[in-house]
Amino acid sequence: MTLYRQLLIWMLIVFFSLITSVFVIQFNTTRDYLHEQQSTELTNALSAVSLALSPYLEAKDYVSAESVIHATFDSSFYRQVKLDLMDTHPIIERTYANSVASVPNWFHRVIDIQPITHTIDLTSGWLQLGTLSVTSNPAYAYFQLWQAVVQLIIGFSGSFLLGACILAAILSRVLKPLTAIQQRAKAMSKNTFGDPLSVPRTRELADVVIAFNHMSAQLKHHFEQQAQEAERLRVRAFQDPVSGLANRSYLMTQLEAWLSRPTKGGVALLQADLIKDCYQREGYEAGDRLVATLAQRLKVLATDDFTIARLNQAEFMLLAPNTDAQELMLLGRTLLNISSELHSDPLDVSPMQAAVGLVMRREDDTISTLLAQVDNALMQARQQASDPLALLAVDQPSVTMGKQQWKQLVDEAIANHQIKLKFQQAIDSQGQPLHAEVFAYIEKGQQQYNAGQFIGALEQLDAGSQFDRHVIELIFQQLADTPELGPIAVNITQSSISDTGFIRWLGTKMKANPALRERILFELPEISFIKHSNDTDLLCEIIHQHAFAFGIDNFGHNFGSLHSLSTLRPAYVKLDFAYTNQIDDQAKADLLNSITRTTNNQGIILIASRVETHEQLDKLAALNVKGFQGFVVDAIHREKTQ
Repeated sequence: MTLYRQLLIWMLIVFFSLITSVFVIQFNTTRDYLHEQQSTELTNALSAVSLALSPYLEAKDYVSAESVIHATFDSSFYRQVKLDLMDTHPIIERTYANSVASVPNWFHRVIDIQPITHTIDLTSGWLQLGTLSVTSNPAYAYFQLWQAVVQLIIGFSGSFLLGACILAAILSRVLKPLTAIQQRAKAMSKNTFGDPLSVPRTRELADVVIAFNHMSAQLKHHFEQQAQEAERLRVRAFQDPVSGLANRSYLMTQLEAWLSRPTKGGVALLQADLIKDCYQREGYEAGDRLVATLAQRLKVLATDDFTIARLNQAEFMLLAPNTDAQELMLLGRTLLNISSELHSDPLDVSPMQAAVGLVMRREDDTISTLLAQVDNALMQARQQASDPLALLAVDQPSVTMGKQQWKQLVDEAIANHQIKLKFQQAIDSQGQPLHAEVFAYIEKGQQQYNAGQFIGALEQLDAGSQFDRHVIELIFQQLADTPELGPIAVNITQSSISDTGFIRWLGTKMKANPALRERILFELPEISFIKHSNDTDLLCEIIHQHAFAFGIDNFGHNFGSLHSLSTLRPAYVKLDFAYTNQIDDQAKADLLNSITRTTNNQGIILIASRVETHEQLDKLAALNVKGFQGFVVDAIHREKTQ
């Protein structure tokens, strides 16, 4: 129960007790007054009638005496009148009705008003003529008391209701600063900080608000400092400070992870001679500005899979997994065009001051062999002055599928119900499941196609929303059919996030299934928060409005800011593999520890992916990582389910 309700209820109880006390006092006073009034009226009536009866009784005119009695006591104030004469004349007695129709019977039974009997001796000098006894009728007293009770109940009820409304309004106004503090405390528990609260006039609450504003500002500043510290460590470890792109260390980590998996793709090496010339002719400041300009344009090519890094003063490398030779050539051409745009040549007669070397990976490639090949490709490109772009000839599969072929395959799979789902568990440090990430694949006859093989093609064609809708429909159906299943994390493609139709559809889907809000999470790629920030913010807001939750995948791959986490309020972030690999390096361990502190303080679960050994899991847990996903997690999950 809220403090407002408790105070209001207790104040109403006290108010009701006071009104009840006043009611009882007023009731008893009225009843005593009516009882006394009966006695007074009897006394007055007896005094008046005794004077009138004495002459008639002395003359023994009993008919006139009886007429006086009838005339005097003919009303509802009296129940019985009795005249007992001293001679042999019969007793004169008169009785009146004893009920009032307007008073309920239960009131008669609850309230006891006894009749009053007064007796007076009638005399003439020293001679006693008779005795007159009169008994009052309490019916009129009941009637008067009932009318008073009705008026008191109406008056006190109206006063109580009016007082309750006034008390509620006063309490609401007085406790308004406390309500504001409560709302701000709830927001702070979710790491949301707003403008300082206005200071109320009440001295005690003013002190509380001032202290609360100070604490809120300090906490916000502390979180910002933590995020800034993590940013500084990340820049130092993995980011080139001039361009804002990945550095050589980060690229080597990505290359190692890419070459460890059986996927296709290639690398492109751009050498921009105009940058080297700028450094030599105009100095470091001008050279740094040119690097920053080129890097900003290169970021247009960034995706959740691609990695763009600056290797040295004038060399940039693009790692492009899941691409074929034709797509790699297009990427290389784009790199060349971006570089040429920085070179001012209105007549287009000077030679191009850039070259791009391209290499498709082979199954037996290592980092050293791949880098050697791309260097050879770059040398070959520099020898082609008219078109400084070269793809090093390597063995390629004889048959490859283009984007439209992949899209056709996916469309057929959706139509023929060939989309299948498999799950990978994410657990906490105690081995308890956090959620299961769903991976979709196509099963066509004896052939299987993983999502990594065709998602890139769908993204390039902006056709991911149809695939996402189908997968989400399958998951919602499974959750409805299997109550014990969940929570499940489902990936959303970039093209779906940029599709307003998909966002409306997903909002309607969540609204129609509120019971599943604790059993499904939506996983959004980090790159969408950078390249499609408005659409992604809209989707996140709709997810929050329907009380569902989302996570961020590949966090840190494109160097997204940690400052935005408090605004976005994700349930978890899945850290890029580069941050959790080689944590024996103290610099990388310090960086990871700083990131975990930032996310843990904001109530966000940090998940490390590709955890392959128990030793790696233990080291990550020691650095306050709260979630794990990978080969060793699958093994732990299998052991528990067997």
